[in-house]
Amino acid sequence: AISYFKLRGSYAKVGSTAVNSTISSAAVLSGSGLGYGADYTTPYGGPSYKNISSYNVSPIYNNQPGATYTAILTNPDLEPSFSSAYETGAELKFFRNRLGVEATYFNCLDGPRIFELPLSQATGYNYLLTNGIKSRRTGWELTLSGSPLRRTNFNWDVMVNWSTYKEVLTEIYPGIETLDQFFKVGDRLDKLYTSAFVRTKDGQVINDASGRPIQNPVSRYLGNMNPDWSWSINNRFNYKQFTFGFQFDGRVGGKMVDYVLRQTMRGGRHIATIQGDMGVARANDIKGIKSYVGQGVVVANGATINYDVDGNITNYDQLAFAANTTPTFLQDYISRYNGISEGNLIDKTYAKLREVTIGFNLPKSFLNRMSIQRASITLVGRNLLYFAKVKDIDLDQFPGMTSQSSLQTPTSKSYGVNLNITF
Repeated sequence: AISYFKLRGSYAKVGSTAVNSTISSAAVLSGSGLGYGADYTTPYGGPSYKNISSYNVSPIYNNQPGATYTAILTNPDLEPSFSSAYETGAELKFFRNRLGVEATYFNCLDGPRIFELPLSQATGYNYLLTNGIKSRRTGWELTLSGSPLRRTNFNWDVMVNWSTYKEVLTEIYPGIETLDQFFKVGDRLDKLYTSAFVRTKDGQVINDASGRPIQNPVSRYLGNMNPDWSWSINNRFNYKQFTFGFQFDGRVGGKMVDYVLRQTMRGGRHIATIQGDMGVARANDIKGIKSYVGQGVVVANGATINYDVDGNITNYDQLAFAANTTPTFLQDYISRYNGISEGNLIDKTYAKLREVTIGFNLPKSFLNRMSIQRASITLVGRNLLYFAKVKDIDLDQFPGMTSQSSLQTPTSKSYGVNLNITF
């Protein structure tokens, strides 16, 4: 039977003007701890002054000061950028609140934003500040909570959460068909376009005459940066005075370029460079012997590969392929293969044992002697287990529209003790 039911909804519309998240270096006060010329990040958006005709004074030639006029054509009809969003949800509980279900859906329309429309340099400007570009963000969140066991001295509570998010381009500007070269109306804005291999119709890498992969002259779509969905599972147990809880969470899907993999492979510091065929070829490199043969094919008939503006091969019918048998130095092969972003593409899927807690509630008979209402001591461990196909980086630190990892500080496990006293 339904013991609780709730419907909710909300709507909001906010506007913003051309702002920056930093204060001009001229506004940095002396004694603030920042050097001259440094940006001071503020918790609010300050004016960008983009829509004001002004000069910029800076060294131009031979370290002599000069003045340059703005390359942005101002717009007296510029309007604020708006974002309107609505959210709706429902919450139900059954069996005297022992089972709960909650669902939330949100839909947010961003724009028309303020953006810089490219102009011909023959006009004397590079951009026109105008209104345009709309995108729509949507997402779902589902939560299932329950108490499978309820006894006099033992309780088990569990909560499972699932969510998804997507942003789609809905409008650009009259007469403009693509945004940032690749994005068209209807495209997801988290599409990852970057350097890629040239491949046959069945997906094999095409190598050049030296036996190294050919890079496509145009950045290619390799996947979406945002995860397909995120999840978490939280369990809590109570037995008499003791408590025990743990939480797993993670994300599924999403693509990213592994910068650490690229640099360690090209620098010869990745363990894969001393294992198997690579290990043998690395030893031969030192002797001056070309011995590494990469996977894929070569163009056997000497025909030139032709591409369209999107990087698609247009003359497959003129190309004859054969297996690549050309040996090369391992260092040369890795420099080419891992120098292309697709060679370092990884999946963002991961799972973590986020937290484990073990606690003890001190008996009231003991606390009453000291006028204490409640007291508990809890042992806490965080980031105890990490599951991912690639573990040289912590994927948890690269959420959303992150196209490439960085040289991050490794995530560490942590342990602590919490003491909670209520008088």
